[in-house]
Amino acid sequence: MKHVCPHCNKEFDTKDKKKFKVKKNYKVGKRKPIKRMRKILEFLKEQEDWTWIRRIAKGTNMNPYSVSYLLEKYLDNFIEIVDPKDVYESTGIKMKLIRLKNIDIDVDKVIKDIKIRTNS
Repeated sequence: MKHVCPHCNKEFDTKDKKKFKVKKNYKVGKRKPIKRMRKILEFLKEQEDWTWIRRIAKGTNMNPYSVSYLLEKYLDNFIEIVDPKDVYESTGIKMKLIRLKNIDIDVDKVIKDIKIRTNS
């Protein structure tokens, strides 16, 4: 008996059906990266001083681009960022320096606030 793959519309035999099994209950769309944001916030809370994106990425085992995206999109209200131009003038190195605005911040409250802001 012949079947059609829902993804590529190719015909296949019943024996090969297991290869093209479709996952059920697969969520389509963007999911909120709450766990990754929690990791970043906890790492910044441990640092207590200026740090840079690569150090955050290594400390949280994440991609530096993901860290930068999450910082700018979701965590912008809770962090301070020094412009790379200002750092370059004083040190000769181009990098964004980042730290929490308030070291005594409650990570759970921040995550709850982000959930509320992104749902509306």
